Amino acid sequence: MHFSATSYIMAVLGGNCLICFLCIIMRDGRISQKLSIRFLKYFSFFVLLRLILPFEFFHTITVPSEQILPAIMDFCNEQVLFMIRHIAVTPSVLFLSIWIGGIVCIVCSTVRNYMRLYRIIPRFPDLADDSGGKVSAILTAIYNTNPIRRPVKKVIRTRFVNTPCVIGFFSPVIFLPDSDFTQEELYCILFHELSHLRHMDFIWMLFAEILRVLNWWNPFVILLRKQLSDILEYHADNATFSSLPPTRRELYLDCLIKVARSQQRKQPLPAMTLPFSKSSPGSTTCRVLRLINTESHRSFTNYFITGIAVLMLFASTLFIFEPSWKPEEELNGKVFSLDDDSYLQIRKDGKYELYMDDEHYLGIITNRDLEEIRDLPVYDENNLD
Repeated sequence: MHFSATSYIMAVLGGNCLICFLCIIMRDGRISQKLSIRFLKYFSFFVLLRLILPFEFFHTITVPSEQILPAIMDFCNEQVLFMIRHIAVTPSVLFLSIWIGGIVCIVCSTVRNYMRLYRIIPRFPDLADDSGGKVSAILTAIYNTNPIRRPVKKVIRTRFVNTPCVIGFFSPVIFLPDSDFTQEELYCILFHELSHLRHMDFIWMLFAEILRVLNWWNPFVILLRKQLSDILEYHADNATFSSLPPTRRELYLDCLIKVARSQQRKQPLPAMTLPFSKSSPGSTTCRVLRLINTESHRSFTNYFITGIAVLMLFASTLFIFEPSWKPEEELNGKVFSLDDDSYLQIRKDGKYELYMDDEHYLGIITNRDLEEIRDLPVYDENNLD
C-alpha cells in the first residue's frame, strides 16, 4: 500500500460517491425495506474503511497526468503566499495547517464534552437501585435470556434527554427521559439499548467518529454518520422485535411512536450516543415499516443492489491519477545518467541545484518529487562543510 496526496484525494472522491449511493438507497423506502440489515451494515463499514485508509493498493491502476496535476502540485508546493519568520508558507502548508488545526480543535472539544458528561454521571442516582427493584428485575430478566459481556453500570433518569439512549462501551450507562413508562415499555426500551451493547455498535460509531474528526471539512462524512446511526437502529429494532413474544411486539411499535412524539425539542447528545428514537417522523416511520414488513430480504432487489455496491467499492480502489513530470524538461531538455556521487543543493529560494559526479553542475530543479532524483542527498548551501 502506498499513500500520497493524490491517493487521498481519490479516496475522498470515491468515498463521497459511495456515500451518495448509500443515501439514495436509504432514502427510497421501497428499496431500503428490501435490503438486509447485514448488507447495509457491512457496506457502511467498508465505506468507512475506504475513507480511513486512503491508500493506493496492489491492484490500483495508475493513470499519469502530465498537464493538470503537475501544474496543481507545482502551485501548491512552490507558490509562496507569505513568509513567517523566514518560513515560506505555500498553499500546501497553509491547507495542512488549517486541516491539523481543525482536527485539534474538534478533538479538544469532544474530549472536554465527554469529561463533563462522565463527571456528572456519579451525581445521578442509579434507577436500578432507586425504583423498588423494577428496573433491576427487568435488567436481570434480559441478561438471563440474552447475556452480554459488559452489563450496564448505571441507569439514569433525567430531564436533560428526551429519548432513551446508551453511551459507553467498557462501562455503559443508559439514560432515560423523565417520563412515565410502564414496566413492559421499560422492558422493550432496555432490551433495545442492550442490543446495541450486544452487537458492539459502539465500535462502528467509533470508526465514524474518527472519520468525522479526520475529515471535519467533508460534509459527506456527516451524511455517512447519520446513515450508519439509522442502520444500527434498524439492527437493534430487528433484534428486539424478533426476541419479543408476539403479545409484546405491538407494544414495542407503540413505544417507538410514543417516544418519537414526546420529543418536543431536539436536544444535543454526545457524538457516540445511540438513541432509542429520533425526532424525525420519517425515521420512525421507516423503522416501523421495516419491522412489520414480512417480505424476505432474499429478493432480486437485495442481490442486485448488493452487486452494484460491491462493484462500486472495487471501482473506488481501481484507478488513481498521479502527476507525471518529465525530467528532461526540468533539465533544459537534456537527459543524464545520475550516479552515486550526484546530489542536490538547496537554494535560499527553495529551488535545488543538481550536481553530477560530485562536481558537474547540471541545472536548477524546481520540483524534487521526481522518481529519478527524489532519493538523492540534499545539502544546504549555507551549511556546507
